[in-house]
Amino acid sequence: MILKFITASILCGISFVQGYDVYSQNELVPMEGHKVKQVLKSPLPHEYLNAEALPESFTWKDVNGMSFVTRNLNQHIPQYCGSCWAHATLSALADRVKIARKAKGVDINLSVQVILNCAQNVAGSCHGGEPSGVYEWAHNNSVPFDTCQQYKAIDEECIPSNICRSCTSFSSDCYAVSQYPNVTVSEYGLVQGEANMMTEIYERGPIACDINSGQLHTYTGGIVDYPEVLEPNHSVEVVGWGFEEGKKIWYIRNSWGEYWGEQGWFRMVRGENQLGIESGCTWAVPGSWTEV
Repeated sequence: MILKFITASILCGISFVQGYDVYSQNELVPMEGHKVKQVLKSPLPHEYLNAEALPESFTWKDVNGMSFVTRNLNQHIPQYCGSCWAHATLSALADRVKIARKAKGVDINLSVQVILNCAQNVAGSCHGGEPSGVYEWAHNNSVPFDTCQQYKAIDEECIPSNICRSCTSFSSDCYAVSQYPNVTVSEYGLVQGEANMMTEIYERGPIACDINSGQLHTYTGGIVDYPEVLEPNHSVEVVGWGFEEGKKIWYIRNSWGEYWGEQGWFRMVRGENQLGIESGCTWAVPGSWTEV
């Protein structure tokens, strides 16, 4: 199934008017404060794994009948926010924590809102950002669970009550919580190319990748097969690969809610760098986490 749609260059979201015209705005924004693109401490999977020896199909959504992915997210509620770069990276990190925990216990979901509040100079804002900046910030700090700070889809100031808060009654103000559950990052880096992406995913977990979202706007299902390499303007999470309908494919999670695509997911052709999906991806290794 070849999907041909209108092209747009808006990172992380869609703004529809009648006729599916799109107000386009490129929000893939290099961040001035993002200085350290990689922190490498251990050998990279592509240095010791042969991609040709990997399974024909593999996805963290289903490993011997067990799912190692956390819940789907929607960056567009309660209002539009161009935070795909934060959603993709934190989804991948949360999934890697779940993998490290062998899918035991309650899933740990991370606060995207804290990144919007406190990592604006390093990672980005609702007007776009740089995915690897999320991991630099998480490496230097820690990311609270989302029960500390619910997603508001706005940029707020970085004060203690905007990192973790609680409220006691209707008549009293909310207050900052100083001790809270969190996840840290021990190392992070960049990966590109089909083979290197496959070895990274197989060995350590899902990754966040940049893509051009223009061909995804009206996607409802099937395999995206659009043989063009377009400039990326959106970030998604790649959790595995497969072979379907005679095509090599990627299994990918978006952050537009479960009413979009295949319940929030999509499949697209692998190995041709379509829509720039294999041009630039980001990974992180969890350091520590609060057990629940």
